[in-house]
Amino acid sequence: MQIKKTIAGFLIAVIFFNHDFSVAQLAQKKSGYGSIDSSFLLKINGVEQYLEIKSVSRANPVLLFIHGGPSWPATPMIRKFNQDLTNNFVLVSWDQRNCGKSKSDSNAKLTPDLYVEDAHEVTQYLKKAFQANKIFIVCHSWGTIIGIHLISKYPEDYFAYIGTGQFVSPNRSEMLARNYVTEQAKNAKDAATLDALASIHFSTEKGYENGFDDLLKFSMLANKYFTRKEVNSLPDPTQLYCDYSSLDWMTPVMTTGKILFDYMNTEKIDFFRYKEFKIPIYFFLGRYDYNTSSVVAEEYFNTITAPEKKLFWFDHSGHSPIWEEPTLFYQRLLQVKAECKNE
Repeated sequence: MQIKKTIAGFLIAVIFFNHDFSVAQLAQKKSGYGSIDSSFLLKINGVEQYLEIKSVSRANPVLLFIHGGPSWPATPMIRKFNQDLTNNFVLVSWDQRNCGKSKSDSNAKLTPDLYVEDAHEVTQYLKKAFQANKIFIVCHSWGTIIGIHLISKYPEDYFAYIGTGQFVSPNRSEMLARNYVTEQAKNAKDAATLDALASIHFSTEKGYENGFDDLLKFSMLANKYFTRKEVNSLPDPTQLYCDYSSLDWMTPVMTTGKILFDYMNTEKIDFFRYKEFKIPIYFFLGRYDYNTSSVVAEEYFNTITAPEKKLFWFDHSGHSPIWEEPTLFYQRLLQVKAECKNE
C-alpha cells in the first residue's frame, strides 16, 4: 500500500555486508562469467535487509522487485512463479525493513520516504556489484508508491519502471472497490455484508473514519467478491518454503502497516500530480484488480508523458499479474527489455 513528496536527500551511507559478502564477490567482468545464486543481509540505512539474487548469467541486466504490503515479502512467490526471469535478468528479491528475513529498527520513524531511500541504497549496491549504469524495477502494490517516488527522485538509475497493482489515488480506488462490493452484495441479496458495510464509514476526502482497523474490516468483507473465476487462485505465501513459514508474518503487517496506512488514508498520496517522467513507464494491469483499481490506474496512465509508455492488460488477473499470469508477465518483461536495449 503508501507518500508525501520526497524528503531532503540523504547522504549515501557506507554499505556494510553481512557474512563477509562484499561487492568484490559479486562484481566480476561481465564477459565469460556464469550464474549467480546468492542470499545475504545487506546493511541499508542502519538496518540489515535481506537480498536474494539469482541469474544464469551475471551479464544479464539487473531487475529489482519492490514488493507490496507494506511488510509483505514477495520472495516465496518469486521463487515459485518467476524463476524463468533468471534466464534474462539478474533477478533480485528484496525483503524491505521490518519484514521477512530483514531486521527491524524500533527507533526509526517509518515513512514512505524512508523506504524510498532504502530502495535507493539497494539500487546503488546492485549497480556497483554488477557494474551496471542502470537497472530495471518492477513494483507491486505498496511497492509502486515507493517506485514512483524513486524514479522521480533518481531517474538516472533506471532503464524503465514497471508497475503492477499500481497505486494512484488510494481513496478513489477504495471508493470504487466499496461501490463494487455494494453492488455485488445487493445482487446476491447479501444483507449481512450490506449492513456491515454501512457501519464502516469512509469518504474520499478523509478516508476511513477508524483508519487501518476499518480497512481490515472492509477487506474481510470484500474478499469473497474480489475473487473471480477468471483469475487463478494463489497459494498462501507464508507456507510455501520452510525458511519463510517459520517467520512471523502478521506482526509486521499489523504494526508497520498501521503506521504507513496513515499516508494512504487521506489525500497524502495522489499520483495525478506526477505526470512527467524521464524514463520509460510500463503498467501491467490486472483486468479484475479491485484492490488498487485498474480503472484509476488506466486513467492516470493516459495523463503521463514519458520517453516511452505502454499499458499491458492481463485479462485473467486481479491484483497480482506477476503470479496470476506469470508466463505472460515474463513475455511482457522480455518485450520491455528489448525496447530498452539501447539505453
